[in-house]
Amino acid sequence: MCHRVFWTNQTLSHKGKGTGVLFGFFKQLIHLHKSYPDHFRIIVWDRGYARRLEESQKAVEAGIIPSAYKANREKNKPELEDMFEQMNQLRDSVLDMIRCVQVSEKGVEADDIIYTYTKYVQKWHGEAVVVSSDNDFFQALAPGVTIYDAMKKEVWTEERFNVEVGFSPSLWVDAGALMGDTGDNIHGVDGWGPKTTNKYVRQYGGIDAVVAAVQAKKKRSKTEQNLLDSLPRLALAKSLKQMDIIPNVPMPRLCRNIDSKSVEKMFLEFGFASLLKEIWRLV
Repeated sequence: MCHRVFWTNQTLSHKGKGTGVLFGFFKQLIHLHKSYPDHFRIIVWDRGYARRLEESQKAVEAGIIPSAYKANREKNKPELEDMFEQMNQLRDSVLDMIRCVQVSEKGVEADDIIYTYTKYVQKWHGEAVVVSSDNDFFQALAPGVTIYDAMKKEVWTEERFNVEVGFSPSLWVDAGALMGDTGDNIHGVDGWGPKTTNKYVRQYGGIDAVVAAVQAKKKRSKTEQNLLDSLPRLALAKSLKQMDIIPNVPMPRLCRNIDSKSVEKMFLEFGFASLLKEIWRLV
């Protein structure tokens, strides 16, 4: 969300300091409250990816893949310094003034913590909305769990996924492993794009079933042979795509007083006068 609103509001500033991330983030939270007024907000931050990095580095050393998980990400871009400064401000002080819980854990991706909360909600027979444009969260779709893509303003449910994609969300990790993921530098099977992958997963099921079906063929296409030649890489890709259950995440409850006057004062200091009438949605 921070990345998205940064580029949308890049020119916003107050007294010489950028405020586009702060303004856009609060505006998004207000919009979400309008759509989901009874939901509690949990805001999750990335703090590394230790498990996936270790697994992928070992695979690089073994010659299974050419480069490690997220090794393609360019770090410390000068044009993003202002965004990170505002993100730190959000995390360290500003968000403590509104009704939400912030969660992060060293070495753990936000995705895994969010996925863990969706599993708790299923146990409670409750309802969770994952706010993300990341298709990896399709694996979390289940009764009571939906995804809201704030960029496209669209909602994904388990039923919609089944109809539009043609197989269960429980198979999305397998499909993602077969295709790979250039964004996260996950190496799938050569030649297995969305069209080929979806065709085989719809017909046979998960990776084990697809591999068994291909092995049973007397004649195989080049694409099918690529699959059989990539089994160690495929096992790693599935492990990297699968979100983890994180033990001992904080329960979603608030143990501090929220003062709307303090939020109003902060908004005025930042020049966010247009948001003043919506403060009640945040506190």
